[in-house]
Amino acid sequence: MATAIFMVLMVSGYWYTSRDLSTRFKIKRSFGWDVYFLVALYGCIFVLQGVIATGLLWLILLILSFAVNNFHPTAQNYADWQIEFMNWSFLGIQAPVVVMLAFAILFCLYRSNWAGSARLDGEGRKQLYKRLARSSGIEQLLYQCMEAGELALVTLKSRRIYVGMIHTANLEYEKTANIVLVPMLSGYRDGKTMNLCIENNYSKWYADHDITLDSEPTSAMAFRKVIMLDQVESISIFDPASASSLEMAQQADKEE
Repeated sequence: MATAIFMVLMVSGYWYTSRDLSTRFKIKRSFGWDVYFLVALYGCIFVLQGVIATGLLWLILLILSFAVNNFHPTAQNYADWQIEFMNWSFLGIQAPVVVMLAFAILFCLYRSNWAGSARLDGEGRKQLYKRLARSSGIEQLLYQCMEAGELALVTLKSRRIYVGMIHTANLEYEKTANIVLVPMLSGYRDGKTMNLCIENNYSKWYADHDITLDSEPTSAMAFRKVIMLDQVESISIFDPASASSLEMAQQADKEE
């Protein structure tokens, strides 16, 4: 019996944490034993809910037995359903335990697949990302770029540079974490001076060919870049005016 309870506890906890969007982010931010304890925590919650539901079922049977015995009293048909419920067994396991585990599984499936939090729409996901991004500087910056439409300056470990709009960010799984960027400029940083050298001006190409984010048959999304997060060295907000002023100041210093 203890083995059955433990198995349902751990399986329901794992099922929920692997499917609920908010919990997946919590798991991603956890390491070592914290992951196991988090899975066990959610499993304990579902088992506890199953215990409460089973207790309510026993109370309903008690009330029904009391009602039948008082309104239809007969010596041969004395109702004692709550005791029969407690004494009944299935495959050697007492009925309350079986019902409790069944309730725990149903609660887990409901929370994982059919609850409102498990079926977030676009606005719901946006609010979730906004709340979770507070604990991570890079996620907060990415969310700011997506919400305000600001340009991001992405520097890769190879010293490759991309300036563009952050379209989406998939950060749920560490190995496949990536950002999708619609480029406006691309180039590299000089190996000696670390100055920004622009090679491709995508924004000028878009303007010359009347390409926008929703133009047909070709849109700017056709030029999007998928960048793996483990290849990123730094991300910052790109301000064209500030960048131009800084470049002019650097040139003036060199001339002096």
